[in-house]
This record gives sequence, C-alpha cells and structure tokens, in this order.
Amino acid sequence: MGQLEHSLQDSDMPEILTEQATLAQSLFATHTLRVAQLDLMVTILNLSRFIQRHRGATLALLGGDNSFRAQVAALQKQTSAQFDYLQCLNNSADKPMADSEYEQLTLGWLTIIKDWENDDLHHSFEFHSHLLELIIRIARQLSEQVLATPAGMEANEALRSRLDNSYTYPLHGLTQTCVLDLYELVEYLARIRGLGTHMAVIGHTDKELGAKVSFWLQEFRYRKERFDQNIQLLSSQYLPCIPGLKSLPNLNMKLNYFISLLGHEMTSERTFQVPSHKLFLMGTEIIDGHLAVMDQANAVVRDQLYAMNMMMLERLSAEPV
Repeated sequence: MGQLEHSLQDSDMPEILTEQATLAQSLFATHTLRVAQLDLMVTILNLSRFIQRHRGATLALLGGDNSFRAQVAALQKQTSAQFDYLQCLNNSADKPMADSEYEQLTLGWLTIIKDWENDDLHHSFEFHSHLLELIIRIARQLSEQVLATPAGMEANEALRSRLDNSYTYPLHGLTQTCVLDLYELVEYLARIRGLGTHMAVIGHTDKELGAKVSFWLQEFRYRKERFDQNIQLLSSQYLPCIPGLKSLPNLNMKLNYFISLLGHEMTSERTFQVPSHKLFLMGTEIIDGHLAVMDQANAVVRDQLYAMNMMMLERLSAEPV
C-alpha cells in the first residue's frame, strides 16, 4: 500500500512542477512589466530636467545674454538623445506608453526647437511648460500601473492584505510625495529660475513677469509646506534609503536665500544687480538637491517591487495545488 501511495505521489510531481513553473513565469512576466513601466517613468522624469534647463537657458538667451548660447545648443542635443533613448526603452518593453503619447511628446519638443530664436518670451515659455505638463500626466499614469494591486488576488484575501499593507499602499505614499508631488514642486521652482534668470539678463522686471513669479513663489511655498508635512507620514522603513531627505534642511537655507534675493531684486526700484548665471546656477543647485530625493525614492520603489514579487512567489508556491 505504501509503495502504491508513493507511486501515485511520484506521478503527481510533473503536474505540480508544471503548475509551479507556470506560476513563476506569470510572476516573472508581471514583475518585468512593472519594472519596465518604472524605468519608463524614471526616464521621462529625467527628460524633464533637460527641458526645464533648456527653458531657463533659452529665456536667458532670448533676453540677450549670448553666453547661454553654448548651453542651449548642448541641451538641445542632450534632450534629443533623451527622446531617442525613451523611444528605445518603450519599444523594448512592448510599449507601456502609447505611440500617440510619444508622438505628442516629440511634437512638443519639435515645436520648442523649431525656429526658436524668433520666438518671443511668452511663446517659448509656454511651449516648454506645456510639454512639461504632459510629462507629469504620463508619469502619473505610469505610476498607477507600476503600483496597481496584482490581478488574481480576489480569492486570496490574506495575501492581498499583505501586499497592500506591506507594499502597494506604502509605495503609493512614497511615490506620491517623493516623486510626483516633488516633481510638481520642482517645476514651480524651475519656472521661477527661468523667468528670474531672464529678468536678471534684461536688468529689470515688469508688471506681467513680476506677477507671474510672485504667484509661483506663493504656490511654491504652499506646496513646499505640504511636502514637508507629508514627509513625516512616510513609512519609516524607507527613510534610511533616502539620504537626500537629511540634506533638505541645509538645502532649505539656500532656497530661502534664493527666494529672498529674487524677491528683493524684483521689488527694488534699481536694476537687477545679481548676475544671470549666478541666479541660474543657484536655482539649479537647489533643484538638483530636491531631485536627488526623487531619484532615491524611485530606487526604493524598484527594490520593493522585487521584494514584493519574491514574497508572492514564496507564498503562492507554498499553497496546496
């Protein structure tokens, strides 16, 4: 009887191994897609940095500071290369981003660089800003796909609860605060850097430019306060992996000086005294410091996606078949 039972168990092994292999393949495919979507989101947000810098340098050059010309030319080449890389990445991952969205992005960039030296200040600024708004919209869509609760968990309430409480919910909070909200915060600062540099070039401000920068400063302060509050709500397990957060207090000192300096120059009746390159570099240093937090947060998301996938594989493969 024992030999017969042993024989039956042996005969079941190929079927069990096949089911486990199918499970592993399914989890691998899902994880690979998530990582591809995350890589695409990271790449498109990195692309935005070049566009933001190009906007600021272009506004300075349009204002008459020819020393920004070499920087504009270099940024155009770098940004175009980023677009090519983005397309290759999207194609290699079975296009998580639709062709129509990529076409919108490239059309926006071509609009920016076509005959750009004959654009007026307003048009150049709006062309850049419209493209950056499109980028954050696509990034939000990709983020939702990356952090969606895995399909097929409806019948396994315990595992779904573990996934949501240990991974997807905390990662949503991390991504919302340290990636998406932080990107929008930085975009306000990049706008201020761009028009602030332009005003430094021309040596004065006017009512329209001053009103825009004042509004963005107000919006930036509001979003910065909300960001600082939301940082306190992040899961403590992530904090050691994001050392850039510890650098924010020192960065805030530079930020306050930058804002105070720009505000003083705008309200002064004399001409701008701050050199345009100094203002641009100050703004860039502060922006890059905040973006370091975003990069580190995205690295945490990647690591946690791997941990989540391994946990699912271990739990599901241990269940009776």
